Amino acid sequence: MTAWNPDALTKRFLNQAEDTERYLREVRSKVKHTTSYQHVYDEQMARFSVFNYLHGRTFLETQDRLLQELRSLLAGVGPNLNVYDKERFETYRRRCIQQLIDEFSEGTAA
Repeated sequence: MTAWNPDALTKRFLNQAEDTERYLREVRSKVKHTTSYQHVYDEQMARFSVFNYLHGRTFLETQDRLLQELRSLLAGVGPNLNVYDKERFETYRRRCIQQLIDEFSEGTAA
């Protein structure tokens, strides 16, 4: 088992947010010409909203606090962003959060 490392987590979430943002720029140009990219755009916006929220936060100090925050995010409503389908965005956002909860819950009593 590796030691909890808040600095590594914040870098991870920041990198994921930046990577997602770069991909969003690419998808934005494609969606203008091909509407089938709308679902990709909504998914990437959902991922960006989660990862961008998580980096640099004090709740990364402990696994329990991170899990508590993730569960709170899952129970709440996502940000009001300019997406093509708000329901689809919310589905993708919740899926992303649940995957993180599952990842960080491994080996703990949930």
